[in-house]
This record gives sequence, C-alpha cells and structure tokens, in this order.
Amino acid sequence: LMHAHICNFSKIIAGGAVVVSPNESIIANVGKVYSGRASSSPIVDLFITLLSMGLNGYKSLLEKRQSLLKHFTTRLSEVAQKHDEKLISCPSNTISYGITLDHMVPPKEEEQQSQDEMEYIQHISKDISYFGAMLFNRCVSGTRVVPRGQDKTMSGQTFVGFGSSHHSYPFAYMTAACAIGVTKEEIDEFFKRLDKTMKEFKTKQAKKAKK
Repeated sequence: LMHAHICNFSKIIAGGAVVVSPNESIIANVGKVYSGRASSSPIVDLFITLLSMGLNGYKSLLEKRQSLLKHFTTRLSEVAQKHDEKLISCPSNTISYGITLDHMVPPKEEEQQSQDEMEYIQHISKDISYFGAMLFNRCVSGTRVVPRGQDKTMSGQTFVGFGSSHHSYPFAYMTAACAIGVTKEEIDEFFKRLDKTMKEFKTKQAKKAKK
C-alpha cells in the first residue's frame, strides 16, 4: 500500500508517500527500483510533524477526520445530484471519494450523431479536463478530474484509460479527499467553490453549444 503524505498525515507538503507491505520482499524490491535522487524534504517534514504532534495528537486528528466523513460524503452527494451527477460507491476507500462528470457537457448534437461513441468521448475529453483547470484556478487543489478515453504513449508503452483506475472506466469522474487535518469549515468552503465552478462550467458549455 502507498500512503500519500498529504492525505494521511496532517500539515505535510505534497510530494512524499509511505510504502507498507506485510511482505518484506516487496519493500526490498521497491527499494531497489528507487534511484535515490529524490528530495529528502518530505521525509524530514513528516518526521518533524510526527514529533510535534505525538501519538495522541495524531490519533486525535484521525478521530476528527472520521467524525467528518458523513458530512463530507453527504455534501459531495448533494452537489453531485444538484448537477445531475452521482456519488461513486467505493466502500473500501474511506479517504478519497468520486463523483461522475458525464452530464457536465451537452449531449451529442445533430451533426455529431455520425460519430461513434469513442470518437465522441475523445471529442469531449478536453472539455472535461478544462473543468479541472477551472477548479485549480479557483484555488481548489487536491481534486483530480479524469476524462474517459484518455490514451497516452510514453517510451513506447501505451497506457489505455490514462489517469483512470481502470482502462475502460464507464464514465468521466473527479475525486476529492476527506484528508486528515481538514476542518468542517474547509469542507463547506470546498463544496461552495465546487458548486459554483460546476455552474460556471455548464454555463460556458451551453454558450459554446449555441455558437
């Protein structure tokens, strides 16, 4: 398992992760792959943070995060439903949650009916990606927007469904994390900005469709 610093430890800068496994050989193999040239800053930052919090402080943050889960998922589901989207059910993941984005762009227009489904998906993937850029420009970081049908080739290797958790995921989606250290006020502000950005994006899409 890989535990991202930013989601699992409070007040940690992005860029680090903790790798754990009950199998020692897996950890040894990961260590052999590591080139040894990465920055030590995330490790030092994590060490200092854990020392300053202590075990009780860290456990307290875990309990607070757990108490906010219901509020987080309820608000996320409400915003999704408001825009004709739905919460993605992933029972084994209690940190990162996702919602569909399939209704963020208008359906096929008359002149697009001749396109097959994959051509249409690739046609709208840029629009879905643009929604992610809009969130970032509105100081909403940490979310991940994943269009459908993204294929990328690197060093001769083609990655089908690049960025997604499955090569043929059935819909575009975005994720957001109820990370350790987050407060109720921050959660409410996040969903306020998410709702507003979704409205603005759909307005832009409607204007674009009329041209």
